[in-house]
Amino acid sequence: MMPKVGVLAWSVAALISLWWAGCGSDAPLCAQVGQQIPLTASPLSLTQDTALVRAGDGFVLAGLDGSTVRWGQLSSSGEISGESAFDLPEQPATTAGGQSLGPLFAVTSKTVPGDQLVLVMAVLQAGTTDNYEIQVGVHDLGSPVPPVMQTLDVQAAAPTSGPIRLVAGSSPDGTRALVLWGVEGQLAPIRYQMLGADGVLVGNQGTIDDAPDPNNIPQWSCLDTTQNNAANLAITLVEAPGAPGQNHPGQYAWRHFKINDEGSITGIDEIDLDALNVSDCRILSTATSDGYGYLVAWQDNTATGGTSFAVLTAPPPDSGPDTPGNVITNPLLASALYGGYSNMPKLAWIAPAGYEFTLGLARSQGPEVVRFDDVADPRGRALYLPSVFGNTGPVSAWVGSDAVYVTYLDIAGSSRQADAAVPAGSQRLLVTVLSPVDLP
Repeated sequence: MMPKVGVLAWSVAALISLWWAGCGSDAPLCAQVGQQIPLTASPLSLTQDTALVRAGDGFVLAGLDGSTVRWGQLSSSGEISGESAFDLPEQPATTAGGQSLGPLFAVTSKTVPGDQLVLVMAVLQAGTTDNYEIQVGVHDLGSPVPPVMQTLDVQAAAPTSGPIRLVAGSSPDGTRALVLWGVEGQLAPIRYQMLGADGVLVGNQGTIDDAPDPNNIPQWSCLDTTQNNAANLAITLVEAPGAPGQNHPGQYAWRHFKINDEGSITGIDEIDLDALNVSDCRILSTATSDGYGYLVAWQDNTATGGTSFAVLTAPPPDSGPDTPGNVITNPLLASALYGGYSNMPKLAWIAPAGYEFTLGLARSQGPEVVRFDDVADPRGRALYLPSVFGNTGPVSAWVGSDAVYVTYLDIAGSSRQADAAVPAGSQRLLVTVLSPVDLP
């Protein structure tokens, strides 16, 4: 049963006055760098855009270099092992709007967590102009053989609605992969499939129609899957405002569907968002420190927009089904502080810090960490993660129970292009960010 929640919201006018108040140069840093590890230069470590995927006690690092997929196991001490590469079997489809449908990465376990990479992408079905095959393939660590792709489903595009959404994620223990797909803005179910070792399907293909009445499916956007310190994978999405008499009338809502290792939905949670728009699907979430609640942060580009957050404190697990949880939602950072929404750094992570939380912002000169309490008061000075050149590539982060693990390429020079060769002297960093419960 969906938990009932109460909401406390602040005026958006408070946005501009919040940041930097009480955060002078004599204030303590909001977080600490635990380890700062430069990775040994290799084709994988110098790939600009890579994903950091949790796999048991370590990680998998995977990225696309031109048409070549590069990946390997990455220890928490920064050692890459089993570095592997293969060419894409074919190029993923690109929609009429310029959206590339892959490749996306997840992991499974054949012998040890993360010894198999799951490749996910969509390709145009032969003989059609708007049907896309949702394909997956599994590659063994160190294998010279490219993965053999299998088709999970055929997704028809909807010209009058939103784009196709294709998402992949992995369970924190690195043994299961989850693939999600659907058409944003279309009144049709989201479909998902769990996979195990060697790409074997786990359970039946599932659907999320998110409504008791299958003929009254609400519009959704921002489909995603959590990949953090929660016990299991989860599917998340944002629902458009409901009509009077429906759930969350006039408000967006964040929905969270817990998925067990058999691919079944085991629980649903909801947070009504104090937002006029969730722009570019800039929204992310993680579990709270106790593992029962959720932290959600999002950005919107309205005239008074910026970055906001919500925290759902769930009722105790032994409480009755009608025991309400509690939601606090507040604005945090006005886009005006950055010269407008177009200059606002994107969210990279949200992480618990006791009863407070930290945000990671993917700034081009290096990731920035800011900290707030649950009534949106800033706590401590911002922490800037290291960059020799002040010129960093895309950020990928994993929120753990004791630290946030962050990786990015520190690019030599003062400018960069996504498709340009990486300049000599560039270096990938693996940084752990610690957020003590009590600041000094």
